[in-house]
Amino acid sequence: MSIVEKLLNNVDWLILSAAFLSLLVTLVVGKMTKGTKDPHPVVGHMTPTVLMMTILTALLFLTWITVGVSYIDLGSLNIIVAMGVATIKAILVSLYFMHLRWDRPFNAIILVGSFLFLGIFLGFALLDTGEYKENLIVDPTILETQFNPSD
Repeated sequence: MSIVEKLLNNVDWLILSAAFLSLLVTLVVGKMTKGTKDPHPVVGHMTPTVLMMTILTALLFLTWITVGVSYIDLGSLNIIVAMGVATIKAILVSLYFMHLRWDRPFNAIILVGSFLFLGIFLGFALLDTGEYKENLIVDPTILETQFNPSD
């Protein structure tokens, strides 16, 4: 087993250790910058480093939860949990990394509207999946006779 295969087999532990390392760095940076003020920018918004590190730590923990839940068979709840965690991660990224928290409310309305229409589109697409057969190919020998007519 190669090193890459070993790493891929333990990806959940790698994500968890990265999350704890990020948490440790966040705490250290928070202690070091306590009481200092970030310079006020002339244009735009300056986000404190500790806040960005906290969001990174939260995203890593949420990624670990997603990977951890994939090992558990929850039946039809697996997709709901995965989409819920992905939605929380998307909200965190859009609020803090895209600075929508400090932007005009109109941009947030556009973002929420786009997620709403995406949900409607996915809902209509998922309604159609019940109409498909489980197995489109009934017998593999039919394929062999169709593609090998020399017999």
